[in-house]
Amino acid sequence: MHAYPASIENFWLACARQATGENEDTAALEKIRPAVQKLSDLFTKERPEKGFPDYAADPLLRTAYGLFFFPQSFLRARIALDQARRFRHWQPTPAAVWRILDLGSGPGPGGLALSAALRELAPAQPLALTALDHSPSALQQLRELAPSVFPEQFSLATFPADLRHAAHQTESLPPQDLIIISFAANELFGPDTAALQRWLRSLRSQLKPDGLLLVLEPALQTTATTLQRTADALANGPEFFRWAPELGGHPCPLLAGGKHWSHEVRRWEAPKSAAFLNRQLFRDLSVLKFAYTALGAQPPAPLPATPQLLRLISPLEALKGRLVFAAVTAQGEKITVDIPTRGLSKSEIKRHLSAWERGDIAAVTTLHPLGQEGCFRLAAIGELQPAYRWSEKNPAYSSTL
Repeated sequence: MHAYPASIENFWLACARQATGENEDTAALEKIRPAVQKLSDLFTKERPEKGFPDYAADPLLRTAYGLFFFPQSFLRARIALDQARRFRHWQPTPAAVWRILDLGSGPGPGGLALSAALRELAPAQPLALTALDHSPSALQQLRELAPSVFPEQFSLATFPADLRHAAHQTESLPPQDLIIISFAANELFGPDTAALQRWLRSLRSQLKPDGLLLVLEPALQTTATTLQRTADALANGPEFFRWAPELGGHPCPLLAGGKHWSHEVRRWEAPKSAAFLNRQLFRDLSVLKFAYTALGAQPPAPLPATPQLLRLISPLEALKGRLVFAAVTAQGEKITVDIPTRGLSKSEIKRHLSAWERGDIAAVTTLHPLGQEGCFRLAAIGELQPAYRWSEKNPAYSSTL
């Protein structure tokens, strides 16, 4: 099963034909492309300081988002949940209905992505998605989209809302299995970590005892480090405990400075319609970049003492005679690891480089210290074993632990 449903792409293509008055997908996409360019500029170089305008009220901009940005947001949410599910073995509590709350939902990529992930766990399980957003137009689009993705055993409730008061506006809801906040926290609080902490703590009562809170933010250094500082402050209870992406509740060593900061870089395959739109936009659609934290109402089961686990914070790099990568240990230490490439062909080296990406978790048995502090060596590439990887085309990928 591909992680991005074809039914969603087809829905947005139908919206494109309607919005442009064209009967053919190709002609409709050509007319949508300028709107994609406009949104792309708004999300990057023209980011407003005080919130985004309601672009969902414009049919062309709304459709441009659906075709180009919706699939990216959908996959980011899938990835953010996946490590907690498959590596730390989180799953919702058995119940008549599994519930998801999407705060700042837009037209719903995050909430629908988590719904799809839970539906894979139990195909007949009833699901209930509640979505809050400031844009009535975006919520209306979600109401139109949802039946094409989940025609049965799925209920949806949408509410226009000021997210700063989300705890008050959702206090009458039943406790939730999952709460997702995708690319909305920075719009609400900017770099104010204290305000973000208070807000997230206010949402704790909306979670079931085994519930999970996911917060996703852009991979920009400012937004990623704000989220990281907030997550570090909440990671060891009593309200929340860390499930992902870090391997423990320790403070992130990357906050001490250096060229790395905590964020994901994940390869994916863009839908054909998004790839077509990008032919003249030249955006990098080969990877998804974002920061996230997964915080649970209860702590995960402890990790095994052996083998030693490393979370990659850089890709593998080929230098003269060796492969090098940066990682953070389960104890919270930032290290650099090199691996000799003697005896490996160029094609073998290339294969190993492409096999690993930032965010993967590796298992190693013996790290040999080098002369410099924080620098280690593995004797051979075979000693670097995958403990967890995300696989877009096979969401059923299981970790090896």
